[in-house]
Amino acid sequence: MIYNLFRYSSGILLIIAAFFNFSCRFGEVHSVTTIGDMTLGVDENEYSLVKKETDEFMRLNKEAKINLKVKTTNELFADLLNGDIKTIIVDRELTQQETEYLAKFKIEVKKYKFALNGIGVIINPDNPVKKLNFNELSKIYKGEITDWKDLEGDNKDAYKGKIKPYIARYNSAMHEMFKSKVLQNKEFTKSDAICSTSTQMLEEVRNNKYSIGFISMSWLTKFADTLDTVVKPVKLAQVDSTGIIGDYVSLHQAYIAEKTYPLIFYVFVYSRDFEMNLSVGFTSFLVGRDGQQIVLNSGLVPETQPVRIIQLK
Repeated sequence: MIYNLFRYSSGILLIIAAFFNFSCRFGEVHSVTTIGDMTLGVDENEYSLVKKETDEFMRLNKEAKINLKVKTTNELFADLLNGDIKTIIVDRELTQQETEYLAKFKIEVKKYKFALNGIGVIINPDNPVKKLNFNELSKIYKGEITDWKDLEGDNKDAYKGKIKPYIARYNSAMHEMFKSKVLQNKEFTKSDAICSTSTQMLEEVRNNKYSIGFISMSWLTKFADTLDTVVKPVKLAQVDSTGIIGDYVSLHQAYIAEKTYPLIFYVFVYSRDFEMNLSVGFTSFLVGRDGQQIVLNSGLVPETQPVRIIQLK
């Protein structure tokens, strides 16, 4: 399966037209939104994607300089609320507490949803296991299953060795999402090793044949729907409240778009910058055709441009 990106939707055309009509002197408006310096906060999980976006934007606009400040989503929201950074790219929406803070201090922010991402559960390529359900994952990360041979069903005795689980660092949205969806908000065991970066996660899983971890789809993608082979993502299946195991679904762009892959999340841009400046220009690039094509080529699903799934025979 592959994706074709349509040129435009009517909604995007209206947004672009409104931007162009901000001033009858388009050259002046274009200039102030493509020159200057800005600091952009980005969740470490999205650094791979956002680095491609900023590099292309600066290639097209030689007088623009975007400095990336990499932190966790929780830290970035704190910076946004405090006014330390005016524009951030994060993996979740505002919490109720953060929303109440904005209302209390009358802080206005804009929100843009610009990509749909997936969390890949990865193992070492030498591991023959091909699929895991949420029950198995939960037991692994809660320390109830400690050896690969003790998995259930088709996985029982398929592989042997003490499991080495790796987790995303605390305060990251990915850590919280995995904990919520897979562990049902139960705690990770203390023996789960914390990786401070996605690069470290890939290195640890690649170098330890008994390892398991989880990571953003964009860090696994070589181009579009082609994944890197330094680690191996497994098929995942949810388990309902009665214990029935659902269909096992591969980590693939098409299944993320269809929302049949069980670990998906949106990527957002939040900004409290309302002036006609570089922040506005870069955000317009992200949600426009060129920025969305980079999303597509990074293995994620564009959010502001329609996509079409084509079944290849």
